[in-house]
Amino acid sequence: MKLLRHWETHLYTYAVSYANRARIVPENLAKIRKKAINHGHTEAQCLAVETDTSRFIILGELSK
Repeated sequence: MKLLRHWETHLYTYAVSYANRARIVPENLAKIRKKAINHGHTEAQCLAVETDTSRFIILGELSK
């Protein structure tokens, strides 16, 4: 599934944050994830981002 203009979504913000999670306080990462879900993204989409973060950041495609 490809999202158009994925770089403007809360899911993209979560993906970039997840990719840099070693530098981010875990509580803040959880808040960013929750914000993505509150803005219409699903738990499954968040899990797909966690599975293949680079793919989503670069291509805007979620892993299957």
